[in-house]
Amino acid sequence: MRLRSVTRLIAATVLLPLGILLLGLWEQERAGADWADLAAEQEHLTRIVAELEARAPPDGRPDFRMQFRRNGKSYGGPLALVQARAARDEVATLTTLMDWRRLLPPVVVAAGGFAAGLSILVLLAGAALGRLGRASRDVLVAGFSWMRRLLPPVLALQVLLTTAGFVAAVVFEAGLLARPGLGGGEIKMLFMAAVVVGAVLIAAGATVLGLRRALSAFEPDPLSIFGRVVSPAEAPGLWRLTEGLAERLGALKPEAVVVGLTGGFFVSAGPAVVEPGGAPLTGRILYLPLPYLALLRGDEVAAIIGHELAHYAGGDTVYSQRFLPIYAGVGRSLDAVAEGHAGSFGLLGPSLRLGVFVMENFHLAVRHWSRTREFAADAAGAGPASVDAAARALLRTGAVAPRIAETLDAAAEAPGSAPADLVAASLDHAIARGLDDPATHLEAEQAHPTDTHPPTRERVAALGRTLDAELLAAAAAVPPPHALGQLAAYFADPAGLCRAATHDFLDAVRAHDAAFRAHLEATAAEIGIEARALRESTRPGAIALLVAGGFFIGVALLWLAAGLPGLSASQAGPVVGVALACGAVLGGFGGFRLWRGERTTMILSPEALAVPGLDRPIPWDSIADLDMTTRQNSVVTRLLLPPEAPFPQAVPGGRKVKLDAGRRIVTITAGLPYRMSVQDFAGLIGRYRQAAQARRVLAACR
Repeated sequence: MRLRSVTRLIAATVLLPLGILLLGLWEQERAGADWADLAAEQEHLTRIVAELEARAPPDGRPDFRMQFRRNGKSYGGPLALVQARAARDEVATLTTLMDWRRLLPPVVVAAGGFAAGLSILVLLAGAALGRLGRASRDVLVAGFSWMRRLLPPVLALQVLLTTAGFVAAVVFEAGLLARPGLGGGEIKMLFMAAVVVGAVLIAAGATVLGLRRALSAFEPDPLSIFGRVVSPAEAPGLWRLTEGLAERLGALKPEAVVVGLTGGFFVSAGPAVVEPGGAPLTGRILYLPLPYLALLRGDEVAAIIGHELAHYAGGDTVYSQRFLPIYAGVGRSLDAVAEGHAGSFGLLGPSLRLGVFVMENFHLAVRHWSRTREFAADAAGAGPASVDAAARALLRTGAVAPRIAETLDAAAEAPGSAPADLVAASLDHAIARGLDDPATHLEAEQAHPTDTHPPTRERVAALGRTLDAELLAAAAAVPPPHALGQLAAYFADPAGLCRAATHDFLDAVRAHDAAFRAHLEATAAEIGIEARALRESTRPGAIALLVAGGFFIGVALLWLAAGLPGLSASQAGPVVGVALACGAVLGGFGGFRLWRGERTTMILSPEALAVPGLDRPIPWDSIADLDMTTRQNSVVTRLLLPPEAPFPQAVPGGRKVKLDAGRRIVTITAGLPYRMSVQDFAGLIGRYRQAAQARRVLAACR
């Protein structure tokens, strides 16, 4: 698989531009030969014209011994000289055209060669930076910072070179068709070439503009933290523990500590916003989840805080701040190329693959340092506590997380009946149900707002601790009922803080529920309560048929009155009869369609979709899936019904509907409603389905 991936990369980024180069060399050889042939023919025709001019009688009498053959026809006398001069002038024009045409192959060769060279340089630089970046974090940041600035212009140049080579090659080939006496086939081919060249130029221009925007500075959004900032006066024990651990580790102390109910432990060093309230916060921030502080042991909490502070000692947070804009810049460059790739007939493939290659090398280096920094932080956190405490903390966080999530989810489902202290409720729930088996979470990667973590199994192994039954049992031990009391070692008023955090959480849940309900009500109200009938837009087509029929009849009557020149009465009769018959058929069909009116294709109501030809409406809630495709002037709508939904049956007198009871698919083919595009039609159906879903959710919430 790896060999196949490398082969495709080389083929797309190097061999394709080299193919353009070889095409240019082949065209260059043909261009010289074509020009030489035309130049020889021009010289030959010039001699013929001179000979015919010398033979022309001076008294102006025609001499039919003068002969010239052109385009399969022979001309004599004065026409021979006229045709010879015309042929000479035509070849002279083509020779001049071929002279200009000879300038295009060098452009193709140069574009293909430079594009291949750029590809090789980017591939080598990306691979080298990826390897060096895994050896040094500073090299990673510096190297990819350079790559982030250089990659957009390099990709833009790659796009321009590939486009220039392709356009020059197409124009060169089209030059063979641009000659006097163009036929229908040649005109079609020239038109196709112009369309292809135009599409490629548009795609390339949009891509280059997108790459120019990718060079703009990137400022990451502030990190949103849901919690409360606690001062040293509000959390004296927690601040003493944190500052003591920072001193022992030689790490920078946090400038702010935030506690909350959700998420896990983390540190950050960039701009943040504390919710609720949106208070801005900057500097070094340590976030601690209150439920974990209650359900974990004291040495486990110390090991986790030590782990987080170790990121400050190693400069990890600063590193994260530095590489995030680089990462975003490379990603935006890749997005810009990907947006134009679809309409470029594959010509932007080399640039897209180069960007993907650079990003993949960036991923590998970042993942390497992400794992390395987590292992190092685990080891540092184990120092002030113990290896057992650090290993237990890793396992125990996975064991208690489901109980905390279940408590918070239950409160979010019914905020009105939620307990006033969700921290105490989490402890009670954990005691009543027990903790998860830590062994089931060994492959889990702990969540973090800005970084990734290796699996728990690898982190415990990196600490040098064996995953034995004793360690797993200790990590799964149910906390004692008095565990909530250990919060007093951290906070001046732990009960008040837990109630305040619970109040914030429930208020946020209520606000979210209110906003969601308002959205559902707006969605349900958008379609109204009246049924809406959709009808095929047949009136314009019927009028066109009437006009066409009237035109045929009018022409037939005009012929009948004025007669057909060159035809006898017996010959003109059938012609007029055919014209009258065509006019009658077209006009009659158009009149019938006008008389019949615009047929109803479907009726949309808030509860269901009704289709003439089916014995029952199809409730919106009974449609498992829906897709639409266009077919000439019609739209084909396919409805998938679940097994438990009643399947409709066809009834006579309705419109034709295809029913597949085995696959439970209803297919409706109908013309678009009047003044409605396919997008409008699909959006209307989608709004009715969303409104039905909104009403169902609102009914369940009552």
